[in-house]
Amino acid sequence: MRRRRRLLRAAAALVLAAGTLRAYGDTNTAGAPPPIGTPIALPPVRLLDGRELPPEHWRGKVVVIELWASWCPFCARQNPHLDRLHRAHANAGLEVLALSIDREPQAAQRYLREHGYGFHAAMFDARWQAALGRPKGLPIVWVIGRDGRLKQVEIGEMFPEDIEELARWRAP
Repeated sequence: MRRRRRLLRAAAALVLAAGTLRAYGDTNTAGAPPPIGTPIALPPVRLLDGRELPPEHWRGKVVVIELWASWCPFCARQNPHLDRLHRAHANAGLEVLALSIDREPQAAQRYLREHGYGFHAAMFDARWQAALGRPKGLPIVWVIGRDGRLKQVEIGEMFPEDIEELARWRAP
């Protein structure tokens, strides 16, 4: 069963990759994420609850960043698993930051309030796009390691067991 899921996921990734190449062309990588291993300078962030977190907040932590929207059905299935990941590992130095592409912050705030999620949430803006890129698709997950380098990028919905495996990055 697990092998079948991995094969399906691999096939979906190939389809998404082909679509991404068509969308961006072979030489235009404006929306593509940086290559794995690239140092990522995370910008300051104003959370949807009004708090501001400076870039230093993330230093020495694993940061799982999700691009999502309140209207996205794939995000709706993935978010409970990311919330569990955040709650289970935040004290061990792994935090989740969800960046919404909703047009209105109120839609994202309402969604988070209705679901009671505990992860950090903010709006995706030009500073975050400059840091992470903006491939096509939703949800998108980037993993930034304790060393500040990009460790993993996932485009499309992740299975619960794949989200659980993100905890492996928290080890020093």
